[in-house]
Amino acid sequence: MDRSIQNKALCCVEQDFAREHNAFFSSWMGCLLPGFLSVPLDFGHDVFVFGKITSTLDAFHELSGRGKLREFSSIVCREQTSGRGQLRRKWQSMRDNLYTALVLPDAAPFNTDAAAPAAGLLFAQALENLGFAVELKWPNDLVQKQDGRYVKIGGILLEQRGGQLAAGTGINLAACPDDSLLRDNFFISAGRLAGFWEKDRQKKFLDIFYNSLVPELAKSCQDSLQHLENTEKFIRFLIILGFWFALVKEIKLCYEKTILSCNTHTWNAAYKKYLAFLGDTVLIKDALVKQDALFAETGSADLEGQIIGLGQEGELLLSSCSGLMCIVGGSVTKIKG
Repeated sequence: MDRSIQNKALCCVEQDFAREHNAFFSSWMGCLLPGFLSVPLDFGHDVFVFGKITSTLDAFHELSGRGKLREFSSIVCREQTSGRGQLRRKWQSMRDNLYTALVLPDAAPFNTDAAAPAAGLLFAQALENLGFAVELKWPNDLVQKQDGRYVKIGGILLEQRGGQLAAGTGINLAACPDDSLLRDNFFISAGRLAGFWEKDRQKKFLDIFYNSLVPELAKSCQDSLQHLENTEKFIRFLIILGFWFALVKEIKLCYEKTILSCNTHTWNAAYKKYLAFLGDTVLIKDALVKQDALFAETGSADLEGQIIGLGQEGELLLSSCSGLMCIVGGSVTKIKG
């Protein structure tokens, strides 16, 4: 590797995907990492780009095992065939959405039971900083209020490999599954991130992608677009890449400002700002309650109460007829009325 770029962040594109769009990637280098065409980024964190893969978390497991990932390295793909959600449920992965995995710091709160809500907080803050108002259905589902109701526009799943923790994330940008395709007893319909494909945002994120490359390479890539088939579809993916570049940058800034330099109480208070159903009476299906510092299932499969905040270890605080409860697991939905 050239010593002048060995310490810089890289954008590494899987060779099979690069061959599929050879005209665009022909000026990228193939000698930095085996199996990838790579270029240095004016971005700060390595990004591994794939075309079609089983899932970004599967790619995380492989790359982590090869020692290729650093803190805040990320993986993004155009299409995944076997995405997964909580409890290993299949995640409906549709074209032109965002599918990623992001390596989280090996430090509190990500090495504690609060990792899931802390990851949700970073994504919610980062999206807000980019102009997208979202809320969090505890612990880390991304939701928006659209037409007077909540819709789920994304989800985060944490997985660990070789001492590294990654947040596998899907955000619906262009498409979302119909209610009939969702699992039984779903509580919130799927939706798309509102306003993402507005023309000014498309231009903004496409510019971010090109501005992350060295100027000569950016111009070469732009000139090559006229030689590509399905140019419009490929540009949509570049827009999504630019969006991810911007989102990771904001996530890192939010981590430094809200979590790294603050105590547990501070980031918990920040999470409360984004907490969906705060103050509402909710039903928690398959509730798991923390009792005497141990985890124990409640006697009933369902638990009702009012959400009042977040505990120091990321648990949901619920005011119920039995008193204050610390919920560490379960599916949350608002009770109508």
